[in-house]
Amino acid sequence: MKLVFLHSSDTHGFLLPTDYQDKGDYNAPISLSRVSSAIKAEKAKYGVENVVVTDSGDCLQGSPLASYAHSTGDYTDLGIFTEAYNAVGYDARCLGNHDFNFGLDYLAYYIDNNKAPMINDNVLDAETNVPAFGQEYTIIEKAGVKIGLLGVTTQYIPHWEPKENVAGLKFVSAYEKIKHYAEILRPQVDVLAVMYHGGFESDPKSGVATEPHRGENEGYKILTEIPEVDVFLTGHQHRRLNLVTRNTAIVQPGYRGEAVAEVILDIDDKTKKIKNMSTKLIDTKDYDPDPEIVKIVSDLDQRTQNWLDQPLAQLSESAPIENAMKGRIEGAPFINLLQQMQLWFTDADVSATAVMSEKAKGFGKEVTMRDVLLNYPYANQLCRVKLTGRELKHIIEHSAGFLKKDTDGKIKFIERWIKPKPMLYHFDVFYPIEYEVDLSKPVGERITKLTLDGKPLEDDKIYHLAVNNYRAMGGGFYPEYSMDKIEFTLDKDYVQMFIEYLTKNQVKVDTKKNYHFY
Repeated sequence: MKLVFLHSSDTHGFLLPTDYQDKGDYNAPISLSRVSSAIKAEKAKYGVENVVVTDSGDCLQGSPLASYAHSTGDYTDLGIFTEAYNAVGYDARCLGNHDFNFGLDYLAYYIDNNKAPMINDNVLDAETNVPAFGQEYTIIEKAGVKIGLLGVTTQYIPHWEPKENVAGLKFVSAYEKIKHYAEILRPQVDVLAVMYHGGFESDPKSGVATEPHRGENEGYKILTEIPEVDVFLTGHQHRRLNLVTRNTAIVQPGYRGEAVAEVILDIDDKTKKIKNMSTKLIDTKDYDPDPEIVKIVSDLDQRTQNWLDQPLAQLSESAPIENAMKGRIEGAPFINLLQQMQLWFTDADVSATAVMSEKAKGFGKEVTMRDVLLNYPYANQLCRVKLTGRELKHIIEHSAGFLKKDTDGKIKFIERWIKPKPMLYHFDVFYPIEYEVDLSKPVGERITKLTLDGKPLEDDKIYHLAVNNYRAMGGGFYPEYSMDKIEFTLDKDYVQMFIEYLTKNQVKVDTKKNYHFY
């Protein structure tokens, strides 16, 4: 017989096939509604009794629809949002890091109203060391086969979230908890599957490291050191993965519902042992949106579209960014505007930011909510960080290490920041300091000029840096950042900051380019 796993992850609140850039365009090759249709088609193909449906988180944040549902302060809208996920018919789920973005009360409502069991092995109550929510595992039976399901998320969440969003919680290693529970569960089941909102710190086949091994992603360690796991259902890195290695089926279905990951196990009818396993990704663009989800979401979606079109501010001049990649390397008025805003709120000496969206276009003279969310889709907060000139230089050198110059003289990002997962939201630029970077020099020794107000940075002098909380708390593998260096964090997100900054100021956009890579 065949046992089929259908897995989604990182849908980020894209419930309908639109990215909200164009109000009338509902033809995007993404969405939970397309995921649902693909899952229903596969259930019809293999039979409901032969299919297990799972999800590994990052559902609550990421889309304008998700932002609007949170902004109303009315849990009725979160209820609609949750109902759409319930309609997919999951057998089990786990949480992702972005599901903590809107606070613990919001998250608790979401968990309590989910129909599928929320499996949680490594987010613990800090006092009792037992799972803070959900259940440690579930055993389900499909066509006479007993399937054990474990669920973990990345232990790095406290590095990214403000303290109130993780208050009373303890995040421990996914590897350690899977190792513990696999030994308990394996003797009780025929098939052991793990849902993991985390990815791979090394290539699953070759073992070559793809990022620093700091504990954010522990997939390779789980794969190679916990042989009890048969099916590994992953997320977080937004990768498209499907392979079988070390007697384990591994999948990860990309981002925003672009695919459903499928694992097919051939099971011996008598012994219930796995005879063979295969994997594939099912592109959801080939499936129409599920009418059931469209019906659930349509009113919330329409209210979201109206909200997005609200004019927020009128600028005296536009602040464009021609395209994200060019803007990172050459600078752009929109990047400067973002830096100016960060300095205004923090009274810092220097500001650091990344281009947060590959579809960022900046602002025209009229700025709407749609413009803000498309250019800065993350629910970050702004911090001020205390650093020495030496520490700040180390940070800028790290960022300069993202780049290389080809033999033809063209400046590009090195491969590891683009593949296997695009991570250019980690590439920060700095303002209003003026700096020059010689890419022919060794990484860490590339800065040839670094001045603030015309004076070189002093190694032992204290400077104040405005930067988002994700970076200030350790996100992006940067040196020097640590929580004890954070002076304060603003109690507002970037949408709130843009509204306040643009409406309370006669903003003059700085169009000067203050950095140069050569």
